[in-house]
Amino acid sequence: MKEVVHLLSKISGIKKAQIQEIAENFNSDNIEELTSSYIKAFSANAKIDKGLLEKLIERYKKISDIHEQNSIGYVTFLDEEYPDVLRQISSAPKVLYYKGDIKLLKNEKNIGVVGSRKPTDYGKWATKALVKDLILNDFCIVSGFAGGIDSCSHKAAIENNGKTICVFGTPITKIYPANNRRLYDDVLFSGGLIISEHDATEQTHPAFFAQRNRIISGLSSGLLIVEAGVKSGTLITARYALDQGKYIFAVPGNINSINSQGTNMLIKDGAVMTTSVTDILFEYGYRPETANVKAKEESHEDLSIDEQKIYELVRTYGQCTAEKIAINSDLKIQDILAILNILDIKGYILYDGFMATYFTR
Repeated sequence: MKEVVHLLSKISGIKKAQIQEIAENFNSDNIEELTSSYIKAFSANAKIDKGLLEKLIERYKKISDIHEQNSIGYVTFLDEEYPDVLRQISSAPKVLYYKGDIKLLKNEKNIGVVGSRKPTDYGKWATKALVKDLILNDFCIVSGFAGGIDSCSHKAAIENNGKTICVFGTPITKIYPANNRRLYDDVLFSGGLIISEHDATEQTHPAFFAQRNRIISGLSSGLLIVEAGVKSGTLITARYALDQGKYIFAVPGNINSINSQGTNMLIKDGAVMTTSVTDILFEYGYRPETANVKAKEESHEDLSIDEQKIYELVRTYGQCTAEKIAINSDLKIQDILAILNILDIKGYILYDGFMATYFTR
C-alpha cells in the first residue's frame, strides 16, 4: 500500500482522502496494475490518463532507484512514522523523504529556530546561547538549513551533543547552499535528520523555500525567531506557526538594527520576548536547566541561610505567594519579597512579582 500511496501523491488534483480510499481498495502491491480509469473512479479531478500514468510509473521507478542509491527513505501521510502534529496542519505533505533518524519526527520536544540569512554577531551569539540551553533541556532543534541563523542553530545543536532536524527546500540529493556540505555530513553523523517533501527528480523552484516553512513550524511545538527584518521570509514561518497554534518566541534586538525590526514587531504583537531559555521553558511548564543550575541545586553554596529556607518552601509547595511563605516562616514579608527576586535572578525559581514557581519536569 505504501508504494501505491507514494505513486498517487505525484498526481495533480488528487486529495489525501481520495488517495487513502484508492490505496485501501486497491487489492495489489503492484503499482503497474493501477489504471487511470480506476483512479478517476475515486477522484474525478485527478489529472491523469493512460499515457500520463505510464510516464508517472517510469518516473516513480527512477525516483526509487536514485533514493535507494543515496540511502533515502520516505514516509507517507498514512504511515505510523508520520508525525501527528504535522498531519494536523493544513496542506500537510503527502510524502516526506528522509535521511537519518526518522524517530526524531515524532519527538515531543521539537522546537523551530529560524532567523536572518545575514545575521549580526549579536544574532549568532544569541542563537548559540539559546540553543545550548535548549539542548540541555532535551529539545531537538528544527530549522531550514539555510545560511545564517538556520545553519548556526544546526551547528550549535551538534556542538552541544544534541539532535537537529533539517527541513530542505530542495530534494535531499541537492545540498543548498553548497557550502553546507560539511554541515550535511555532521547532521547525519551526530544522529540528526534531514527531510524534504521533494523527490530527487524535481527541479528546485524558489517557492519551495517559503513552502517548507510550514513544515518547520508544523513539526515544532514552538518557534524561536532570533533575528528578522520586517520583510524577512522568516516572518512567513511565524505566520504559519501562529495559524497552527504554536508558541512564538522572539529575541529582542537593537531598535536601530534592520535585523531586529521584525522580531521587535512580533514581540509588540504578542510573541514571547525571549532573553533566556527560562522564558521558553516557562511557557512549556518545564523546570529550567542551564549550564550552571544543576551544580547550584546540588550545593546551594551561593544561597544564604534565609534564601535556602525560602527556596525549600517554594520547592515544597511548587507554587506559592510571599504571604504563604510568611505564614510558614519567621521572616518578614519585605525580606521575603526581596529574596524571591534574588532567587529568580539566580535561576532557582521563577517569580513574577506575585507568584513564586518551582519547575518540575
